[in-house]
Amino acid sequence: MSNPITDVKIVDNVFVKMHQFLKTGDTHEGHAHEFDHITLLARGSVNMVHSNGENTYTAPHLIVTPKGTAHQFTALEDNTVFCCIHAIRDGDELDSVASQDITPEQAFELLTQYPLRSKNK
Repeated sequence: MSNPITDVKIVDNVFVKMHQFLKTGDTHEGHAHEFDHITLLARGSVNMVHSNGENTYTAPHLIVTPKGTAHQFTALEDNTVFCCIHAIRDGDELDSVASQDITPEQAFELLTQYPLRSKNK
């Protein structure tokens, strides 16, 4: 059992940390965050132990973890890859424009107010 191989990128105040578990049983240290965040499970499957219990997820899957929830991932198959995605913020709830239980319809409406693409292109 070993720690994942990691790679970190930051673009436009979005922090992405990619974790690659080479072998089944590989794990990473548990931790909690100051803000809600999302984990993109891109390949494989994981067991997530967290403050409220545990869950098993299989890729592709988006996992939302509420702020303050301690969590730890363990690979359930070789070559499992997941990415932790965080907005970089400097204050409590700063720039939180969407709750974690937003519906797809609400997300679409929100994107009309905060477009991801320039109107000039």
